[in-house]
Amino acid sequence: MTKLTDKQKKKIIADYVDNGNYSETARINNTTDTTVRTIIKDNKDMALEKMEQKKQQNTKDILDYMEETKEKRKKVIDLCLEKMEERLNKDELMNIKDIATAYGVLVDKSLKVNEMNGNGNNSNTNVPTIKLEVVDNSNLESVLYDNKEH
Repeated sequence: MTKLTDKQKKKIIADYVDNGNYSETARINNTTDTTVRTIIKDNKDMALEKMEQKKQQNTKDILDYMEETKEKRKKVIDLCLEKMEERLNKDELMNIKDIATAYGVLVDKSLKVNEMNGNGNNSNTNVPTIKLEVVDNSNLESVLYDNKEH
């Protein structure tokens, strides 16, 4: 096997940082995964630094995307909530599991966005509250109420 140049080693490190997989990096660079492991091990500080830079860039990209699509996401959430409310107003009961899942996703994502934006105080000030009232124990169906109305 021929000795790899510094340029080839840097490409291997960059490819590993990109995909995080020794075997895939080896295939891309036409070498063995043992060679990739050795290069990463011998250049651990550089690899870790590049991985941290990539993580920070990915986080920034996601936050930028979230900010760009904020209004569109609000519209989608509003439409979902409107449809849920329409069903409730028509006495079309919703399954408690569906309500809990939808609410959980909304809360979880709201808290995650706050955390990513540096508002990591975990304050629930922007988290809507709900009251579930079981109306039929045999089917465990529930009605969703906003606490502000009660």
